Amino acid sequence: MPVAPIIVPLIIAGLVLGSLLASQTHKLSKKRLLGVSAVAGLLNMADAYIVYTLFPATTYPRFGGGGFTGGGSAGFTGGSSSGFQFRGAGASSESSFLILSFITGLVIVLAVVGIALVYARHKGGQSQEEAEGSKPEEETKLEEETEENKLEEQIKET
Repeated sequence: MPVAPIIVPLIIAGLVLGSLLASQTHKLSKKRLLGVSAVAGLLNMADAYIVYTLFPATTYPRFGGGGFTGGGSAGFTGGSSSGFQFRGAGASSESSFLILSFITGLVIVLAVVGIALVYARHKGGQSQEEAEGSKPEEETKLEEETEENKLEEQIKET
């Protein structure tokens, strides 16, 4: 069975992250994230179908005729003169591959964008705290001058 493609979900995750960085709010709703992930899963499934059509699963010859498609259920059926025959996945191999590709596309986008959003919130929270803690030099100079002026006024009054 071919390996589930991951290039389409990575491209979509990159587009989503790029649009988030370009936006002013840097926020993404859960519904939109799930929708984008579902679209990525569907596109990945379409890509997997094309891959599966162009490069079908390898059929291995077996001892009693017919073929084994590599993978599938572990059930055995009674054979003719050769004892037991392996019941390969056959048609279900393609459907399981497509389902796997859909889940792969869904999870990749959810993971990449979700981790990026968590990181941005965590890093954004730290930078806001640092911004509050460290003020520009001009503001600190102005505050020092106003404190000195207040002290001078108090001294003059006494």
